[in-house]
This record gives sequence, C-alpha cells and structure tokens, in this order.
Amino acid sequence: MDIRSLRTFISVVENRGFANAADALHYSQPTVSAHIASLEEDLGVELFHRDRRPVELTPPGAALLPHARAILNQMEAARGDVSDFLGAKRGTVRLGTYPSATAGYIPTLLDQFREVYPLVDIHLVELGGAYMEQAAIAGDVNLFLRQTTPPLSSVKFESLPLWQEDFKVVFRPEHELAKTFGPIPPDELLRHRLIMTGRYQTEGILTHPFWHHLGEPPKLAFEVSQPQSLIELVRSRQGVGVTTALALHVSRVDNLIVRAIDDPLAVRDVCLYWPKNRALSVAARTLRDFMYKKASIPSCARPAPHLS
Repeated sequence: MDIRSLRTFISVVENRGFANAADALHYSQPTVSAHIASLEEDLGVELFHRDRRPVELTPPGAALLPHARAILNQMEAARGDVSDFLGAKRGTVRLGTYPSATAGYIPTLLDQFREVYPLVDIHLVELGGAYMEQAAIAGDVNLFLRQTTPPLSSVKFESLPLWQEDFKVVFRPEHELAKTFGPIPPDELLRHRLIMTGRYQTEGILTHPFWHHLGEPPKLAFEVSQPQSLIELVRSRQGVGVTTALALHVSRVDNLIVRAIDDPLAVRDVCLYWPKNRALSVAARTLRDFMYKKASIPSCARPAPHLS
C-alpha cells in the first residue's frame, strides 16, 4: 500500500469515477485502474462496485476511506514541517468556505497569499453548516470560515475573528417599505414575507439571536443557499429579502432598494475555525496567520470587534 495508490483511491471517490480521477490527477485511465488494483491486491478486498455508475465504494472501501485521508493528511503535515526547515513554505491546505465568502473574499485572499507563498496550494471546499464541522473533524478540511452563531464547541474547535458585517434588507422600489427612509425597524420586518439565505446551514440568518428579542418569529417565505437566488425571488415579488452585506455585495441588485436594519444586534461576526484534535501543518498555520493578520477583509465589512 503506497501513497500514490491511496491518493488515487481518494481521487476516484471524490471525482466519482476512474475516468474523472484520471483527468484530475493527469494520469492515464489504465494507470488509475492499476493503482486501485494494486491496493485491492494488498488488502485482499474489492474497494469499488465497478458495475455501478457512478462507481460506489464497497463496505471495505468505505472503511478504508477515513484512514486513507488521515494518512495523506499526516504526510502533508510532515512535508510542510520538514520544508519549513528549508526556509520554504509549501504544502496543501483545504479551506472550507460558503458561497458569498467564496465570491467576495476568497479571490482577493488567494491573490494576496500566493504573492507571498506561491508553493502553498489552497483547495476550496464549499459545505453547509454541520457538514463543514464534520469534514473538519474528519480531516477533510483544515480551516473553515463560519459565522459565530450558533456558537461551536470550544472543546472541539479553536477560532480567530476575521470581520463583522451588517444584515441588510432588499426590496423592490414599489414595495411599501420604499415609502420610508433610513434603516428599517426590526418589528417592521415581522409584517412581511421574508426571503433569507442560509438553507442547509445551522448558522443561517433565521437562527441568528437577532430575532429572539422581537417576541415572535419572522414570516419565512423562502430560505435559499445562494445570494443571487434571493435577489431574483425579491425581483419577482416573492417577498422582502434579508441577508448579509457580503451576500448583496457579490449579487446583482440593480433596480432594487437596499437598507440597513435599525438594530445593533443585526450583525454577523465571521471567524476562521479549525479542530483542536488535529495538528495543523506548517502550510495550514501559515494560511491561518495570514488570514488573521494580513489578508484584506471584504470592502463591505469592518474588522471584527476583537481586531479593532
């Protein structure tokens, strides 16, 4: 059982097929098949149901997967630690993110980071809520972005604050809210059908403590995962949108009205998290420190209170 075969095995799983794995690894398909066959011969079991499309793991294959990932994680950590003695930061970091951050923060981060550390590869992983936390604990993600509410267990995760952004309200110009001026009172929002971002996420806007002191829950018309989906639903008169400043910053909001909410609690703090039970490689620590100390935050946000 060698590292190349394990890496090929994981690629077949992640790319859902031998041909896709060959493309991702820049191998020929016979090479991928040979790696898997060698691994199966070493272990004495079949790892994939090859007669299914896409291919599926057999029970022994599913049992091997977390161990294969752990072995590769340790190899990356070892390679990063050794290379640090040579004065060159290198390695691979898997960074968990969410749609609006991927669009409004990550591109600038990648540009700035690669200017200084061109030998560190960053792989992006978009997952929602609990799935991201599970991926981090399993070692599939090294670092991840997340808002601070609801809070994560301080026993399982460590964090650093990155930025704070406001919640915003978006509506059509003929909507009755357009007859008012300035920030929208929170209780006024309770009168309208609301569209929010955060579907499939435990940390969606609907679960934010901001709503708790209003006395009643908001009237939720739709909850979506993509900011532009919210905008198009607002545009088609399906309700009033409530989302974050960053989500609107990366969306096309022409011919719509955007207002703040008149409540100091209507904010979101975004932090960088990582699991306590897994040692970070030099590359991951380098990215973590860069994001905390040097990377630019989104222009629509402000430094987190801890950094002010």
